[in-house]
Amino acid sequence: MTIQHIKASDTWLVSKGRKVLYRGPVSPLGSSRILAVALKRDGLKIIG
Repeated sequence: MTIQHIKASDTWLVSKGRKVLYRGPVSPLGSSRILAVALKRDGLKIIG
């Protein structure tokens, strides 16, 4: 899983391979909800 910040458009990307799991203005590092949604799109669940 790769997390990138594109400064020119102030957009965050979370991807796995060629599949984009999240694209938006909010940092996924600061929000556990965003990471949970991105992992769910990939078929994984956070337990705990």
